[in-house]
Amino acid sequence: MILDKLREKMKDENIDYYIIPTLDPHGSEYLPDYYRERAFITGFTGSAGTAVVSKDKAYLWTDGRYFIQAQRQIENTGFELMKMGEEGVLTYTEWIKENIKDNEVVGLNAKYYLQNSYDSLESALKDKSIEIKDIDLIKDLWTNRPNLPKDKIFIHDIKFAGKSIEEKISELRNSMREKNADLTIITSLDDIAWLFNIRCNDIENTPVAISYAIVERDKAYFFVDKDKLTDEVVKHLNQEAEIFEYDEIFDFVKNYNNKNIYVDKNRINNKLYSNLNSSNNIISGRNLTEFLKGIKNDIELTNQRKTSIRDGIAVTKFIYWLKNEVKKREISEIEASEKLRSFREALENFVDDSFGTIAAYKENAAMAHYTATEDNYSMIKDKGFLLVDSGAQYLDGTTDITRTIALGELNSEEIRDFTLVLKSHLALMSAKFLKGTTDRSLDIISRYPLWKENEDYKHGTGHGVGYFLNVHEGPHSISQRGEGIPMEVGMVVSNEPGIYKEGKHGIRTENIIEVVKDIKNANGEFYKFNTISFAPIDIDAIDVNILSEEEINELNEYHEAVYNNLSNYLQDNEKNWLREVTKKIKR
Repeated sequence: MILDKLREKMKDENIDYYIIPTLDPHGSEYLPDYYRERAFITGFTGSAGTAVVSKDKAYLWTDGRYFIQAQRQIENTGFELMKMGEEGVLTYTEWIKENIKDNEVVGLNAKYYLQNSYDSLESALKDKSIEIKDIDLIKDLWTNRPNLPKDKIFIHDIKFAGKSIEEKISELRNSMREKNADLTIITSLDDIAWLFNIRCNDIENTPVAISYAIVERDKAYFFVDKDKLTDEVVKHLNQEAEIFEYDEIFDFVKNYNNKNIYVDKNRINNKLYSNLNSSNNIISGRNLTEFLKGIKNDIELTNQRKTSIRDGIAVTKFIYWLKNEVKKREISEIEASEKLRSFREALENFVDDSFGTIAAYKENAAMAHYTATEDNYSMIKDKGFLLVDSGAQYLDGTTDITRTIALGELNSEEIRDFTLVLKSHLALMSAKFLKGTTDRSLDIISRYPLWKENEDYKHGTGHGVGYFLNVHEGPHSISQRGEGIPMEVGMVVSNEPGIYKEGKHGIRTENIIEVVKDIKNANGEFYKFNTISFAPIDIDAIDVNILSEEEINELNEYHEAVYNNLSNYLQDNEKNWLREVTKKIKR
């Protein structure tokens, strides 16, 4: 068992506790295969979680999206599940603090450990005589480890990006002056890709390049494996940045003295941070680029709206195909995912999926981030629900949309829950709010219709969406765990409440919405949301008696927009079907 081999390594190196986060050196949400150490050790493949191993205990911490999946995947591995956020469950830092003894040693790979997390761990253990040791115990155990990606970087044309490198770096330097920063170190891959108008394929479904960047008041530097660069990209980058090899940054930053250096401690790894000279003044906050790219420019917004309509054509064609095909035969979840991708592949500017499609039939959908595999999938029949959460990367935008599709006979609980989720979705879709309202404070608008019925969901209501970048993007996040970021015009965010019942079903309805201006009066300036995702919401699964007249009107207006935006791109049989499934409903 791999856990036994790890413990042997720990004993050899005098390590009492070893921490294995789900991270690369850049704090990425999704990882290149090379960095999936926690999945290698635990068997759990979800996108979030931390493993801690001691001499006689091994635990995996993950959040509510993955409780069911994690419990299944870590069975017989020697790991026990710690359900983050549940009452009485310690964080992994708290657990280490409670169990560790004086003079024991905590081991971790500092390249894969973020500085904020390191600060928290160090603070928690400060009252004990504990050593935190930078050590890599995985490299010799993972004998068939995948290689680092070697794909070539390519330019994201300004007709898509909307702004040049020069414009973006100028905006960044203005933000640096506001923070009195002499330079900023950028480690997050999507921020670097956005800043330099480049893309790559180093992370599956996420078009970024493994790299670092430093921007000073009058110079910029790009650190990357130079084998990944074409002559065209070198010329493109050399307009504004000097190019170095990827690992050279660790020595490069040692040369800074008495500087005001801006970093994001939630994205910079401890190894790089530790190389900064103590004479420097560290200014910590969210990456300045994150705020700049989080508010889309006019060209990005225009393209994103067009992309969402194009994507809606694929989703609508898929729903039509599925509902007709499942009447003839059973379909595997994997085939359904592949069919949806085929519809997208036929569209202009398609590049890839934006994440692994979740096609989850009936009780599988109770796992909010379920993934069908060749060894574990279900056959879809002509009854119950299929939840399909999917998205795509296009040169001119990123999409993310979820539909819970009725395939035939439904029971009363399924219809009730589908309608309640719809109420929650409509509540946020139609929300109006004062300028300055924060992301976190909007979360309750969506949850309230569910809370009234003693229901809830264990994930955020909405996440920012990148532009041909990360499908999950900050700084905003409509969530109970949001950081209180004011919602600004031009921000794009998802709207995705749900209900999940183990052994029964999972239901989620998701569209992408953008913040737009509403009105300005004596009470202030008001904003609202404009929905830019278009695909039918299954009226066969709705109990109209649960909806208010206002909610019925909102759904009817949305469905009218779906038909008007998509019908001209469909074949006659699809178009006639769409007219029927978007017809006005009433009591």
